[in-house]
Amino acid sequence: MKPHRDWLGRIFALLILLVGVGLMLLCFGLAYQMFQTPPQRLMNNPQTNSPDLNSLVMGVWASVRSILLLVLMAIVGGMIANRGITLYLHVRRAEYEERQQQEKNPPT
Repeated sequence: MKPHRDWLGRIFALLILLVGVGLMLLCFGLAYQMFQTPPQRLMNNPQTNSPDLNSLVMGVWASVRSILLLVLMAIVGGMIANRGITLYLHVRRAEYEERQQQEKNPPT
């Protein structure tokens, strides 16, 4: 008797892995785009085109908030990718254990 293969479990695990990797790639793309923005654009007042205290505070807050959100996105993407790898390895281990069980107790 052939060992059972869990194709649905494998596909589901790989999809979760790809979602996690996609989130991390999105995060890195957003970080690259954010770091390509010149600081003068964040710190200047759009009406007067010169920096003032309100513009500086808002620019710094926007930068810090964006960095924190990017770090959070990277962590979540890594956790999702890790979960996909774990699920895939569990499917493989279950198939291996089933194969070992069938070799120990061959059908008669």
